Amino acid sequence: LLFLIIVSFNLLKPSSALVSTSTTTIKMVEGHSVHRIASRFRSSLIGKKFSATSPNGRFVEGAHAIDGKVLSRMEAVGKNLFAFFSSHDGSNSSGSKDHEIEGDAGLVVMHVHFGMSGMWAVFNTTTEEPDVKPTTRVRLEEIVSPSSVIAAEHKICTHLSAMTVAHGDYSLYTSKKAALGEDPLR
Repeated sequence: LLFLIIVSFNLLKPSSALVSTSTTTIKMVEGHSVHRIASRFRSSLIGKKFSATSPNGRFVEGAHAIDGKVLSRMEAVGKNLFAFFSSHDGSNSSGSKDHEIEGDAGLVVMHVHFGMSGMWAVFNTTTEEPDVKPTTRVRLEEIVSPSSVIAAEHKICTHLSAMTVAHGDYSLYTSKKAALGEDPLR
């Protein structure tokens, strides 16, 4: 069976000028594809604060838990993706390490397994955002300060559809990582 993940990336230059769209189409969600998604998200999403909703109602509690938090880290372990949302201000845009993140009382870890037809699309403006689909479990919209140089139309917005989307504290990551074993791509 072939399945499809389409991840769209419109990245902003530091001056907030738009650059051309780069779309990645992945025919099979194997570990290397998840690692590629994590790498791209590290460069475009880490350090940003997001409002979170669950359009299809299947991640309401998790969306509430990550709402208003900063995406501070993104890790791929095999076919699993872990997004770490922190109460911190996002000043460490490189992503925090285990020993720095473990003690964050406000930390929420979101575990994603794309399954056969998952997708996580990123848009650089809310004016380019398509309608959510019935399968969209999580919608993130960047929270931009009114005094920010980034205009409202240049905010980042994401849609996530996946077989598994769960949330928890840091122990969710450590227990899943231990159960999955060593990642051959690391």
